[in-house]
Amino acid sequence: MLVSIQDLRSIQERCEIGELVQRLDVSIDRLTVIWDTDTGSLRRIFKNLKQAISTKVDSFEIYDNVRDDVFTLAKVFNEYDSINIIFFQLSTYGGEQLIRIDFNPNTLKEFDGMKVWRQLMYFARLNSLMVRLSRFDLAFDIFNRPDIVNLQHIKGGVTHKVFYGRGGELETKYWGSNGSNVQVRLYDKNKEIIAHKREEKLDLAVNPFWWRLEFQLRTKAIGEEMVQDIMNRLDNFGFYKLEHIRVEQRAFTIIFLNNPELLSLAFPNLKSDSIKKKKQESANY
Repeated sequence: MLVSIQDLRSIQERCEIGELVQRLDVSIDRLTVIWDTDTGSLRRIFKNLKQAISTKVDSFEIYDNVRDDVFTLAKVFNEYDSINIIFFQLSTYGGEQLIRIDFNPNTLKEFDGMKVWRQLMYFARLNSLMVRLSRFDLAFDIFNRPDIVNLQHIKGGVTHKVFYGRGGELETKYWGSNGSNVQVRLYDKNKEIIAHKREEKLDLAVNPFWWRLEFQLRTKAIGEEMVQDIMNRLDNFGFYKLEHIRVEQRAFTIIFLNNPELLSLAFPNLKSDSIKKKKQESANY
């Protein structure tokens, strides 16, 4: 049975939030693996990789792209419905060819794709390929806490973008730019599932509110200290209650939270030291 965004809104409006079970789950949501070599042709290796996978994956399909440097391993349910399991690309970065492998480990496990992953690692060893991570997404799934939409980066100085749905409700928040080593995204997971027509993943009677706070780490941020780094970054997020902030401070706080780049325009007579002081006062609430 298809579920619409309007169905989701209706269920959320009728539910008793106090009776819902709140829960937090943590998982790895996406990995990007890079293959490289000092010897041989990566284009030849990429071609051999596709041929090797094609002979080993009885329960999956290979989807070709118009270009010969991209293909996808997919799980096909019927002629109208499928899901991508692993994305492969022969890429060029800084004039250097690399093989990029992109996947969601949860989806890989869900559809019995670990056998494919083991074959990929065996292929990499046979071809003496260097393997490294270039992207690591850690997801915090927050259930039945609708107030999570008020989450803010309380330290300031971070690029902040907000996207709203057709009904004016929040859909996605971003902290950090696309090119930064770490970008944080907060989004409505229920809506994403509905958009992708994966209704079997929904349990709206139990979890009518499902938000995901996702930390997207890129190459320079990936290392032994990345878990501690994420924990430190979590300390920079918090909730503001405007009723606890002095009346004369509220306008500054609202602009600081939503459009910090407009502070100097809204308060042209404030010196930089005064702005820093007000930011600190706002961060204390």
